[in-house]
Order: sequence, then structure tokens, then C-alpha cells
Amino acid sequence: EYESLARTTRPPPIPHPPTTDRRALAMPLAFGFSELFTPSAVAAAVSGGALLGCCVLFKTGVLSGVLGVSTYTRRLMVQAELKRYVFTLGMMLAGLVMSFAYGGIEPHPPASFSGEQRTELFVRVGIGAFFVGLGSTMQHGCTSGHGLTGLARLSLRSWVAVPTFMAAGIVTASLTEAAKSFPPDAQTEADVPEWYIGAALAAGLAAVLACLAAVCRCAGRRNDETTLQVTTLLGEFVVGLTFGCGLVISGMARPSKVASFLDVAHGAWDVSLAFVMGGALLITFPYFQAVESFGVQDKAFLHASSFDLPPTAGKMPDRRLVLGAICFGVGWGLCGVCPGPLWVNVGGSHSLEALIALVGMLAGIGANEALDKLLDPHAAVAGKTAKEVDGDGQTRSLMGTGVEVAEDTPVFFKMYLNAA
Repeated sequence: EYESLARTTRPPPIPHPPTTDRRALAMPLAFGFSELFTPSAVAAAVSGGALLGCCVLFKTGVLSGVLGVSTYTRRLMVQAELKRYVFTLGMMLAGLVMSFAYGGIEPHPPASFSGEQRTELFVRVGIGAFFVGLGSTMQHGCTSGHGLTGLARLSLRSWVAVPTFMAAGIVTASLTEAAKSFPPDAQTEADVPEWYIGAALAAGLAAVLACLAAVCRCAGRRNDETTLQVTTLLGEFVVGLTFGCGLVISGMARPSKVASFLDVAHGAWDVSLAFVMGGALLITFPYFQAVESFGVQDKAFLHASSFDLPPTAGKMPDRRLVLGAICFGVGWGLCGVCPGPLWVNVGGSHSLEALIALVGMLAGIGANEALDKLLDPHAAVAGKTAKEVDGDGQTRSLMGTGVEVAEDTPVFFKMYLNAA
């Protein structure tokens, strides 16, 4: 009787409020590999990456300079250079041609998205692309300049920038569940050819670059100004076209694949894009190490007067580089594209999402330019021909030695500039 009375008079347990349950508040994490992470995907990534590396070699050895898409994009806005437009046109044409002849260009947003989901995606893409443009301009490089060239040249700035924007991209994509915003398109994945077709196409395009290099060398020996200009424009167009094809073959032009690579907590991690940079470095690393070890940076090569590579020594990482890398990584994790793949998608996807991303990226670049003018207005006015080099973050300051100003600059302003 006593035990029965105790059971009936015992107060019921007080339940915990649902908001105090830490397990309910925590973001669900699921780690696992995607079904799309296959040996075929890895082989396609390596093939496309190797083609990107060949483009870097062609740009440096034949046309001189560093292949940096972010710098090309910035100079479209601040400098009217025909070769920049020709290169960008080649990338856009690569997206258009590959969308019909090869595949690998996704239609976005997916047809299954509701109107609210589409609006959220457009906002996400616009904000992300803004940070991509802002960050790539601040750090003077992106995945092409810092990743394919700077790492191969053992630039300390690039070895700081690349891990920084990779970490920022992974954290951002995982926290914002990027894989849900950019689901893979089943039809696009089914239409992508087998890896050996992409490898054969990459090998053929690399052979085209080799033949064009021989043509440029013959043009350089003629030493005719008109011939050199035409050959340079042809080379810029072909290297832009080939670079865009390499991005499509490797899978970098698919935002869903980038999201699956950066979002490591959604349970379907696709690591294949890591092999894109690996395949490119297999080409660029021995090339740049051999070039710089034998000291031929300043010697004539093909039709270029010099390789025009920025120095890697004496320029240490700074706060602007780290902040720019963080901004770039955050934007990359949000929108799933960087400057190169964005131009390819503008030409090949014909989607509103790509146009919004392009406007956002250009706005980010413009915001950085406006900030620079606000912080250093006299340099922005006087520095007409100061040179910026993308690749490993090297920049020659407008206020440094050797600044060139326009002929019509007032004498008193030249005196002030020299004094500064």
C-alpha cells in the first residue's frame, strides 16, 4: 500500500524546453563521399587541369605575363586593351561551343525550384559574386593566378592566399549548405562524355597550342610590328578559348560540383576538383622551376621580349592579401564560381543566374577601385601606366619609384609626386 501511494503521489518529471536541447540546436553534420566522386571524374579533372597548365605555359612563354583571369577582368573596366577583350571573348565562346558539342554546362536555377527558392538563389549568387570580385582584386589573384602560377613559383604570398581562401570557402559553403542551393543536374551529369573523350580533347587542344607557339616563333623572327600584333591577338583568343574548354572538361564550370567540393558537411563530398589544381601543377611546377633555376626570365622567348614574371622574393604577405583571400573564399563558397568559370557560364549557360553573378563580380571590382581612389586619390589621378601583375600577388605601387605620368600632367603635380 505504501509503494502504491508513493507511485501515485510522485510528481511527473519536468520536460526540458526544446530550445535548451543543444543537439536540436546544432547544425546536422553528415560526412561521406558523393556518388559522383568516381575514378572517371578524377581522370577528367586531371585532364582538364593539365590543359589549364598548358595554357599558363603558353601565356608565359609565348605571349609573356601571367595568366590571371581576375586581372584580365579588372582591366576590362579600367584599361581599354584589345587583347583583354579578345581573351575574354575566347572564354565565352568556349562556353557556347562546349555547351552544344561537349556538355558540362548546367542550367540554373533548376526547374524544380519554387519562386521563393529562385529569389533566394539569385540573392545568394549576387552577394557571393560581389565578394569574389572584391576579394580577387584585393589579393591580386584568384584560383588561376595564385593557384596555377603562384604555387608553382613557390611564392609565399600565394602559399598564404590559396589555403586561406580554400578554408574560407569550405567554412562558408558548409555553414550555408551550398550543396542544397546548387544541386547537381541529372541531365547534365548524364550528358557529360566519358573521361577519355575529355582527355583526348584536352590533348588535341594542347597540340593546337604547340603549333601556334611555332607560328608565333616564326612571326617573332620576322620582327614585323603588324605581324606581332596580329599574332598576339590570335594567341590571346586561342589561349582564352582553350582555357575555357579546360574549365569545362575539368568540371570547374559547374557550380554544383564546386558546391559539392566546398560543402564538406552535407554527406556527399565530391573531392574530384582537388585534382584539377593537381593536374595543372604537374605541368606548371616543373616548368617554372626549370625556368627560374636556369635564370632565363629576362631572355627573349618566341615572339615576346621577356617572360615578364613578377619577382617572388622580397614581397611578404600582408593584411590586404589575407583579407582579400577571405573575401574571395566567402564569395566562392556562396556562389560556386570564380572569374574564369563565370565567363564560361555567361557564354554557355544563357541563364539569369550567370548574368547576376557577372554584375555582382563587376560591382565588387568597382567597389575595390573606388576604395583605392578614396584612400589614395592622388595616385589614382597621376598613375596612368603603373603596372599591376596578377599571379602571386606582386604589385608595383603607384607611389613607388619609376611612376610614369601622362605628358599633360601639370608641372606642379609632377613636383608634388616626386616629393612624395
